[in-house]
Amino acid sequence: MTGYRCSQCGRVSLEKPDRCRCGSQAFEAVELSGKGKVYTCTTLHAAAEPFEKDLPFQIAIVELDEGPRLTVRIEGRRVAIDDPVHLVREQDGTRFFVGD
Repeated sequence: MTGYRCSQCGRVSLEKPDRCRCGSQAFEAVELSGKGKVYTCTTLHAAAEPFEKDLPFQIAIVELDEGPRLTVRIEGRRVAIDDPVHLVREQDGTRFFVGD
């Protein structure tokens, strides 16, 4: 997974911004570890038709070790807030994480 680090303040973003909060426009691409912890999570029991076959499933907002937060789908055992997790795969724009 690739992120973008501001060359001036070091802030990491998942998408390359036009300008950092510090005002800089200089960024370098960095490889992210794919590791982080659960910031918040919930289990879905209802979903849009294409996802009904997967119900119930858990989604979470994960704060990566490098700082950015992203919404992910959890595979395997359920996770809770502050649990360590890591990326196992990306499919059709969805990132799948599992608990450590």
